[in-house]
Order: sequence, then structure tokens, then C-alpha cells
Amino acid sequence: MDYRKINRFWQSATLFLAPPLIVLLIWLRPSMNAYQWLLWLHLPLLMLHEAEEYVLAPLSFKQFFNLKTPMGSKTDPDFPLDEGYVFQVNLVIAWPLVILGAILALVAPWLGFVMIWFELIINNVMHTILFQGDKPSYNPGLITNSFLLLPYGTWTLLTAAGFFTPLDWALSVLVGVGIAAVLGAKTRGRLASLKKA
Repeated sequence: MDYRKINRFWQSATLFLAPPLIVLLIWLRPSMNAYQWLLWLHLPLLMLHEAEEYVLAPLSFKQFFNLKTPMGSKTDPDFPLDEGYVFQVNLVIAWPLVILGAILALVAPWLGFVMIWFELIINNVMHTILFQGDKPSYNPGLITNSFLLLPYGTWTLLTAAGFFTPLDWALSVLVGVGIAAVLGAKTRGRLASLKKA
């Protein structure tokens, strides 16, 4: 499978898909409750974030992560994140979880919040603290994280606080932490294999 071509296609498509999706969601807003609507809104906002990371930024998120961050190889623009890894994180994990969470918002509201935790904690810490280092500067995804995803996540958190049960919070945190742990372990494992080579 040529992940590079597939990634270029969906990454570029985000620029064209997100705006009409937002317009459609504004039109459909009266037919949904506030929480379900917010979970559907997550998809186009995530697409805009990915567009900044992979299409609009001078250096893609993958290359920036690999070459300029403490978690990267510093020498290889395709390691530890390669095209397959980018595809898996975004199209195998993030998009399906966001879509499934929105579909099941009324029966399993915690599921859609899994990726909200990811935005509020992992994404936010990476873009605003971890990637800044000694000299704060731009990193791919910083603008949409700060001005779209962080306010959006806070709004969704406040909405969920109005009706979430302790079980909803526990399940969303458990699955969110689990996904972050699996991705962290995979990245560390790839870096460890590079050191052994």
C-alpha cells in the first residue's frame, strides 16, 4: 500500500471537506442535542488541524516531529513517524473514533469524549509546551490547536459536565489514556530499534 499517496490525498482533501461539513452542521444544528452536535463538529475541526499540520505548514508535522522534537530521531525525516504511522493515527484511530462517538452520542456519550481528552491533554501539551523547547516558535498544528481545538474541547468538556455520569468519565479517561499509552509505546519502541541498529 502506498501510504504516501493515500496520505497526500486525504490531507489535501481536508481543506475542501471541512468548510462544507461545518456549513452542513450549522444547518443541521436544530435537529441534534448540543452534545451530539459538538461531537459531529469535532470531525471538520480535526480536519482543519490536520490541514495545518500536513498541508499548510512549511514543514509537515511528521517531519517536524522526527527532526525537531525530543521524541524524534533528529536525523531521519521518516522516523519514528512514517507515512504508515500517520495513516494509522489519523484514518484508523482518530477519524473512526470521532465519527463513531458522534453516532453513539446518545447511547455511549463517553466514546466521543475519548478523542476530546486527546485534544485537551496530549495535543495541547505537545503543541503548546513540549514542542516549544528553549526558544518558543511555530510548530505544525499550533494555530488550530490553540484557536480551534482547545476552545472546542473546553466547550465540549463544560457541556459533558452537565450530564456525564462517573462511569462516562471513567470510561472516556481509561480508553483515552490507553490509546495514548499504545501510541507512546509504539513510538518509543521504534526509537529503541533505531538505537540498536
